[in-house]
Amino acid sequence: MRPVIYSVACSLDGYIAREDGSYDWIPHDEDHGLEEFFQSVDTVLIGRKTHDLMVSVGQPVFPGMTNYVFTRKAHPPKSKGVHWVNEDAEDFVRDLRERNGNKIWLAGGSELARTFFEAGLVDELRMAIVPILLGSGIPLFPKLSCELPLRLMEEKAFGDGVMRLFYQVQR
Repeated sequence: MRPVIYSVACSLDGYIAREDGSYDWIPHDEDHGLEEFFQSVDTVLIGRKTHDLMVSVGQPVFPGMTNYVFTRKAHPPKSKGVHWVNEDAEDFVRDLRERNGNKIWLAGGSELARTFFEAGLVDELRMAIVPILLGSGIPLFPKLSCELPLRLMEEKAFGDGVMRLFYQVQR
């Protein structure tokens, strides 16, 4: 079964973006292990709001990956390189995990992540904690309806102050 990995950057106070969705506070001077991670995945799961933000900054898809964007719209717009999913998200991901392929990256946003965590469909949480306090914004996790125990698998500090943490979701 293909693992689903929620890999995300967040502020020290637990936000993945500012209130307006911007993420210019995330440093891009250092790789933080992203290139290696991107080579291990071939599929990315994206929420519609996150995709809208991607389009607004000129990056409508993650190249080299199959991009699935989840929406509630019955007739989503046509976008080159995007596979729109407007069916039951949990059933879709359960089926996707059974298909041949590499790891599946859950890129965001936080509402989609909450859905998949609560359904038991996320295997790992990979966080890059950026040393900044935003004070407000889009939370890493909107209120979860259940507790999810995690086991720390790896930790690494980078020279720019970013702390990378890998957790395995305990079932």
